[in-house]
Amino acid sequence: MNVPLLFAQNRGLEKYDFDFDEVSWAEAITTLSEEHNLNFIYSDDNLPVVNRFSFKKKKATLDEVLTALFNGKFLGYRIDGSDVIVKVIRIPLDSKEGRRLTRYPVNGIIRDQYSRETVIGATIFFEDISIGTVTNVNGFYSISVPEGQYLVSIKSLGYVNIDTIIDVKGQMELNLNLKVKETKLREIVVLSSNSEVYDGILQLSNITTVTPEATNELPLILGEGDVMKSLQLMPGFKSANEGSSEISVRGGRTDQNLFLIDDVPIYNATHSLGFYSIFNTNSLKNVQTYKSGIPAQYGGRGSSVIDVHLKEGNNQKFKVSGGIGTMSANATLEGPIVKDKSSFIISGRRPYTDLLSSTTRGDINTVVFYDVSAKLKFQLNKKNALSVSSYFSRDKLAFQNISSSEWGNKTANVTWSALLSPKTYSNLTLWYTNYDVANIVNTIPETSYRTTYALDDYGLKYKVEQYFTPDMTLKAGVESMLHTYNQGSITPFDEESIVTPNDPQDIRAVESGVFTDFEWNINEKVKVGLGLRYSRFDNVRNEREYIYDIEPFQLRADSISDNNIVDTVRNSGISFDHSYHNIDPRVSISVALTPQQSVRIAYDRMTQYAQELALTTLPSNSGVWIPSNKYIKPLINNQYSIGYLLKSKDNMYDFSLDAYYKTSDDILEFKPNGRYVVTDHVETDVTSGIGQSYGVESIFRKRKGKLTGSVSYTYSFSFIKIPQINNGNWYPTDQDQRHVFNILASFQISKQIQFSAVWNYASGRPYTAPVGKYYKEGYVVPIYGDRNKARLPSTHHLDISLTFYRKMNEQKKNESSFNFSIYNVYARKNTYSYIFRSKRNNPEQLETVKVYLFSIIPSFSYNFKF
Repeated sequence: MNVPLLFAQNRGLEKYDFDFDEVSWAEAITTLSEEHNLNFIYSDDNLPVVNRFSFKKKKATLDEVLTALFNGKFLGYRIDGSDVIVKVIRIPLDSKEGRRLTRYPVNGIIRDQYSRETVIGATIFFEDISIGTVTNVNGFYSISVPEGQYLVSIKSLGYVNIDTIIDVKGQMELNLNLKVKETKLREIVVLSSNSEVYDGILQLSNITTVTPEATNELPLILGEGDVMKSLQLMPGFKSANEGSSEISVRGGRTDQNLFLIDDVPIYNATHSLGFYSIFNTNSLKNVQTYKSGIPAQYGGRGSSVIDVHLKEGNNQKFKVSGGIGTMSANATLEGPIVKDKSSFIISGRRPYTDLLSSTTRGDINTVVFYDVSAKLKFQLNKKNALSVSSYFSRDKLAFQNISSSEWGNKTANVTWSALLSPKTYSNLTLWYTNYDVANIVNTIPETSYRTTYALDDYGLKYKVEQYFTPDMTLKAGVESMLHTYNQGSITPFDEESIVTPNDPQDIRAVESGVFTDFEWNINEKVKVGLGLRYSRFDNVRNEREYIYDIEPFQLRADSISDNNIVDTVRNSGISFDHSYHNIDPRVSISVALTPQQSVRIAYDRMTQYAQELALTTLPSNSGVWIPSNKYIKPLINNQYSIGYLLKSKDNMYDFSLDAYYKTSDDILEFKPNGRYVVTDHVETDVTSGIGQSYGVESIFRKRKGKLTGSVSYTYSFSFIKIPQINNGNWYPTDQDQRHVFNILASFQISKQIQFSAVWNYASGRPYTAPVGKYYKEGYVVPIYGDRNKARLPSTHHLDISLTFYRKMNEQKKNESSFNFSIYNVYARKNTYSYIFRSKRNNPEQLETVKVYLFSIIPSFSYNFKF
């Protein structure tokens, strides 16, 4: 077809020397743009992705080279000033040019060759046309390419790369199985979620991925590996206390982290004393965390997301794995129900000693926990799969006869995954979660008490992923959940206790959300992510409702007290009492400065409708979740962040530097001298304020070779301002830890022996110290000064580990390992907290008791696979 072309004389007749030799059309356009100040206006989908372009001529006009480039068969152009506008000429779709312009979907699922587990984050890359994609949480991928023959490369960490040639003539399904690498040279613990498509340089989210298999290669505490301890080695993730698996992210409280197990939220992610998280590494498939550039599909928390996926089970053969450590043992059994069609996995963990000697007095403390997880996976057909999973945990902790806690989690979920079309994938999840806790606080007999507390959630979430082109992806969905906050009961613990018994009513609310996430690779240098989440929180009217003698416009938690209650009314039936609506935008842009350098900027708005307040500063799980109502507003965080990433050409080294600034509205706190107990009218005991957090995070990593490791440093601030506390002045939060420094090194001595070491330094956390005392009925009672004005001493410790691997048969299918670790090699007695109380032999004197958890701890663990 002959196409008339219009040329602008002032540019089209300009002459230059051209030397194009087998370059892609995109490369030719880029060169012409940069060298001749031309602005090409076109769509990526219109350009041939396989053809190569050659044009060598001296003193040729722009018209000549453009005519050769856009040869008139299916593309035309016109010059308007410095703009070159490229347009498509209508051609028959069944012609050669038509087939070249038509893209066909190639999709499939990537699995582990041995277990048939789906592989998350595997890269599928079309070498000839330099485009690719990655698998989602179900191992599914979809990418559209023109007709042709291609070399396809499939890669995933820990697996042997696959290169295969495919011939695309139409819609195509390509399912592949990856073989596990037979090597012990592993990248330790925490990896950046880097996209192989652009050599890992364009990243929309500040996301890290934890590899569960590598956690046992780190120095262990009490013989147990833990993925949350691995995260604490990364900048921005701070331990809530020494030895604890709880984390604070960028100045946020621990309740601001959204923990998910197979899309089910968890309200307490730690075992006794926080030594271990509730995640048994043998049952984990993948753990991803977000602290900026958070996708809009996640909501309900203010700081971060920890998204955990359980293994699906081996659908080929039965397999047993487990471990025995210094304090606990674990075991996992998995195998096929029907080979290639369905599988199961069950994993459990339990300590075999219930006693832990105190390092402060020698009193006997009780430390007991156990957890069990199970999952079933059914491949119904090529397009549909069904999975059922459940998790159960229980803990009991008694500390120096001062406090005790017993708590547990229960979850259950059913997920239906469906391939709706070659480019459309969906997930429907129904779930249930429960958290309950019983506490005893006995610091002073007169005020000692026992509390119980529980909450139940029922939820539904539906998400659709649409893969338009290799460069455009849309994820959208809806979710809704019913919250039931059982405020439990309060009873006196000691005979001398003056605490009044109370049995508060249940509080119910419905939380719903609609979300959409759009990702667009504009070109090889720019990637954009746009997210939007609309959320709604509806309070169900309480059966017992309190009336306050205060003007409606003044109804805030910090403006009312018990004295304002003038009446109580009884309600019947179900109706909504109050609603909140919020829109949370999320924006992230990543720009490649060079093939090895990029800059990422992001904005995240996060709304949290329930906050947890601690009932005591002692190391126990004495917290209670308080939902928003007409008096208590939701927490809203706004975070602005910028990051820089530098990678070496061979991906051996990388360095990243991130800065952030976060503001918080309506952070909840107990009022000064509050009762620190739960009642029907909790709004009379709490107040709220504003906060701000900011800091700089950096990490340098060496990823390859016998010696691998990282050096990370975080410099940060976190402040809060509440009118009723510290005279309305700013004061540091409990998470205000200025300096955190981590060094990790791992050396592969041989294929069977690996040595690891971790050194951690953290400046002291703030606490509230007494400034005086008074006497009451023979006891001395401390008078506390300004909130968090004092600082605990800095903490630091060195941990080392030596791991021995061996194969248990000649076929090398079974493996075992022995790990020897020493926690706190130089026996540093880091301060956990202070207790201020009357002396036992002289009640009229106030004593300060330093609490530290442990000094040096050697440990041993044996892990096996059959």
